[in-house]
Amino acid sequence: MFFGKKSTNNGGSNPTNLNKVLLTLTIILGVTLGFTFILILGTNKSLINLQPPKQATIFYDGEGKEFTRMYIENRIEVPLQKIPVNLKKAIVNVEDNRFYEHSGIDIKAIFRAIWVDIRGRGYIEGASTITQQLARNVLLTQKRSMTRKVQEAFLAISIERNYTKEEILERYLNQICFGHGAYGVEAASRLYFGKTVTELEVHQIALLVGLPKSPTGYSPYFNPNAALQRRRIVLDLMAKYGTISLEEAAFYNKKPLDVIPLSAARRRAAYFVDYVAKCLKGTISEEALSIGGYQIYTTIDPLVQEAAEEAANTLSGGNANSQGIIQPQLAIVAVDPRTGYIKAMIGGRNYANTQLNRATDAHRQPGSAMKPFVYTAAIDSRQFTPSTIMVDEEVKYQTPQGEYAPKNYDKIFRGPISLRYALENSINIIAIKLVESLGPSKVFEYAKKMGLRNLVVSGNASDLNFSSLALGGLTNGVTPLELTGAYTPLANKGIYVEPVAVLQVKDADGNVIYDDRPHKQVAIPEATAYLVTDMLRGVIMRGTGRAAMINRPAAGKTGTSSDYTNAWFVGYTPDLLATVWIGNDSQRLPIVLNGATIGSSQAAAIWGTFMRKALEPVPPSDFIAPPGIVSGIEVCTESGELASGFCPETKFETYLAGTEPTIPCHIHQNGTDTGAGIGAGAANPANPDANLNKPGDSASPSPSANQNSPGKKMVLVKICSKSHLLATPYCPAEDVTTEAFPEGQEPTQPCNVHKAP
Repeated sequence: MFFGKKSTNNGGSNPTNLNKVLLTLTIILGVTLGFTFILILGTNKSLINLQPPKQATIFYDGEGKEFTRMYIENRIEVPLQKIPVNLKKAIVNVEDNRFYEHSGIDIKAIFRAIWVDIRGRGYIEGASTITQQLARNVLLTQKRSMTRKVQEAFLAISIERNYTKEEILERYLNQICFGHGAYGVEAASRLYFGKTVTELEVHQIALLVGLPKSPTGYSPYFNPNAALQRRRIVLDLMAKYGTISLEEAAFYNKKPLDVIPLSAARRRAAYFVDYVAKCLKGTISEEALSIGGYQIYTTIDPLVQEAAEEAANTLSGGNANSQGIIQPQLAIVAVDPRTGYIKAMIGGRNYANTQLNRATDAHRQPGSAMKPFVYTAAIDSRQFTPSTIMVDEEVKYQTPQGEYAPKNYDKIFRGPISLRYALENSINIIAIKLVESLGPSKVFEYAKKMGLRNLVVSGNASDLNFSSLALGGLTNGVTPLELTGAYTPLANKGIYVEPVAVLQVKDADGNVIYDDRPHKQVAIPEATAYLVTDMLRGVIMRGTGRAAMINRPAAGKTGTSSDYTNAWFVGYTPDLLATVWIGNDSQRLPIVLNGATIGSSQAAAIWGTFMRKALEPVPPSDFIAPPGIVSGIEVCTESGELASGFCPETKFETYLAGTEPTIPCHIHQNGTDTGAGIGAGAANPANPDANLNKPGDSASPSPSANQNSPGKKMVLVKICSKSHLLATPYCPAEDVTTEAFPEGQEPTQPCNVHKAP
């Protein structure tokens, strides 16, 4: 009867019966060998070593809150004592109600399953205990076969000989899959209910306990009705074995599924996470990051990161290159200039399309974003001031490669202009003349002190030349992160702060294995940083960076490399410093988007979009003048000297103490224009600085220069950058900015440029 009906085939044995006999003999042989094997295993625990399960590494933001994970199996290990009693009992009720009675296998269940499998000529029914399931998950494969079933039974017996029931249950509850990439009860609890396992209610426990049987089939997201039916079965079993009462089972069976929305599997801040992994390369291997259960405390601010992602998405259009990567690309880096904490990082337009982190790994030419280093060296030398007049004119230099005749970006020469105007409008000739006057080595020294680490000092491709230092044609180029760091002395009172992404790392046991804090050093005097910042504010208010205007005090610099191959804007407020870069991965190609060549104004516009959103919750603050600053000095716009009563156009300027002009204008004397030249050229009647003050306004300081006088109370006023008067509802948003004035010196008249239609 064991093998079915007797064969009526007189010609030989029934093949079906023969197969059954062979299968039975195979099982008997396997059992015999297995018992021999188990005797060996039972005497040596190292042969049954349950390795720690793979755990997810958790990344925390600057506030200590989890913002993303890295894993092969999304698992957070939790000790048995922290798992609710009802959950422990429920898993035993459902998966193995004799767990505390057997020694690893349930003999009755196994022989019943073998009989069913023999009759069905294959693997049909299982009777795995919790220990057998653990053996299969940790030491074997999920392939269904009779051989694996025998192996798993013997391994279960050996596990029971070497581990306590509590150790086995703890490992099981941290090991099993609950669907949607969640392994272990803690990860499952957070995935489905958004809370830790200690906070689960009975109906939520029942839902989780029912999932391991078929995580996809009983998924509350894919099959909610099946999930409810499976939960009811679990509640009934919990009541049957006394874990809860029948009344409780009926009560919790009426509860809704209660699951939170299924979050996308996309890794948040993917480029930043990659950079963190790179920073930790000497401490944690890439493989260990995905399985080691580390806790990584970073500097990222999710709100600032979100603002960066939204701003990056405003760059739309483009075409894919031969590798299928959309062009042009983009990078954004934002740091707190006081601490160096990286608050946001975008390394490309779409991480799924390209994983190259252009924020940290793409070295590109900074163009005119290099000029603030030149002006910093010039101002700090005390040989030059914001009102120093230099002549914008054609110049030629002899080099080993031949004659070098630099041009301005618009091919126009403006004659005598002030340094403030030259920086605001990114005049190449003036920057080159400053490098020539100071000496390339002096500018090189300042750039290195301020944070540029990849400058080349020797060889045929040295950066000790006019083009590299004045116009940003560097040998190795800079990364957006490096350039951002090099602007921190300007935004942070002269102190360089190295950008940092990781503050602390703990291993799975909570031991601190990595600890870092900001690295700071004084790079330039605080007064110099303030005055250059004061000059860079005009870049946004009147110069090449007008597209970056935001409704608060800000300073910055545009940068476009030759042939429009790189577009930059680096800007900052006292609270946040950020860089936007746009360019093609091929450095030879100009930036063309939707049929038009674009430059730094596009980068400035994206910067403005980002900063407005990122700083939304932060009250506006101003750059405070330190000791050593003298402001409110009225000078002639043509000579840069002290204004006389005969100067037709004047402005108010700010200086390092001791560098302010002391002699009256030599051009306008006794009401006449002497026509005396400035430098190598005559005074230009079309001097653009003459337009900085409107007629009739010369008696009050122009908001073009920061008027923070030491000891005076400052007031913030919204003004129109076109008229320099009080902003009205008719002024376009892009022309409205917030400026600080000494109390009593702020504009009082409404804008006379933008009027009601």
